[in-house]
Amino acid sequence: MKQQSVRTFIYIFISSIFLILYTSTIVRADDTLEVMAVAEKTFPQQEVFDAVIEAVHQSTVSSRISAELIELNFDVDDEVPKGAVIMKFRDEEFQARVAQLEAGLLGDKAQNREAVARQKEAASESVRVQNLFKRKLLAQAALDKANADLSAANARVQALQAQLKAREAQLDEAKVQLSYTQIIAPYSGVVTERFIELGEMASPGQHLMTGVSLEELRAIVKVPQYLWVAIKSAGKPVLSLDDGRTIQGEKITIIPHAELKSHSFLLRVDLPVGVEDVYPGMFGKLQFIVGDEQVRVIPKIAIVQRSEVAGVYVIADDQTISFRQIRLGRNMADGQQEVLAGLAVGEQIILDPLQAARHLKLNSSRSSL
Repeated sequence: MKQQSVRTFIYIFISSIFLILYTSTIVRADDTLEVMAVAEKTFPQQEVFDAVIEAVHQSTVSSRISAELIELNFDVDDEVPKGAVIMKFRDEEFQARVAQLEAGLLGDKAQNREAVARQKEAASESVRVQNLFKRKLLAQAALDKANADLSAANARVQALQAQLKAREAQLDEAKVQLSYTQIIAPYSGVVTERFIELGEMASPGQHLMTGVSLEELRAIVKVPQYLWVAIKSAGKPVLSLDDGRTIQGEKITIIPHAELKSHSFLLRVDLPVGVEDVYPGMFGKLQFIVGDEQVRVIPKIAIVQRSEVAGVYVIADDQTISFRQIRLGRNMADGQQEVLAGLAVGEQIILDPLQAARHLKLNSSRSSL
């Protein structure tokens, strides 16, 4: 009887141990864990393109005369204000030409005044002779001579006026040539290249200096053909730079011609005037909002990152907890992140991964006892 009681006790003890081990391997959630269901939410649909910054105003000034460079006021990396004299050429020859034409113009004006006075005198004499001829006090020869003198005076005035206009045109041309001895900055900007040295002889058409304006910049992107219509109706894009800054784009210009090789359209987005620390050649991302889309998202705080593996703690229908690997997508607004694979809509996830890990560890410790 005593031996049978011992056997019964041993059987009950072993059965209890197996029952404890079995139940402890199933980790169940309790009311202290904060959970959330995986859901699909509506977000603005964005299209992002690689963009390159370029200057709206970028030009290379060239020489229009043949002359020696005698003054160089700016060099590479110098800031040039609009209207400043960038460089000067020797202008003695051009100054002399202008002075010569101005003196000739003064002489032509004096001759013209004399001719006009003689024209008035001849006109008065012609009227007087005609009156005397009508009264038969003068012969026909006197009338013919008065008319001939008037015609000659008129011709002289016309010739001198034509000569005066030609001289004025020559003077204007000479002054224009003289103005070419000074290279004026067409806009404010920065010098990027210089192609001539002080003392060199420039020739017509020779490149002198290249500059860009940093006040007016734009972002250049290539838009695929299948997004052409959506981008045309999109709102103002946002430019994101590598340093984390975002810049709101303004005017959008679309070149209505697709490239033959890529079948993409070139698009220009003007940036605000005077934006700081942005330079031509910089790289960025240009974002366009083309509509709305449904995205499967979860809070970022629920995500566990282990090396290159991302996962979340999931609560099944039977309240068991498990760690599941997921594949993530884009960062969305309001602290949400897109889930591409690993979770279905409606599944319950634990918002506090540390609390879930402690819960699992605690249950694992119990199961090892």
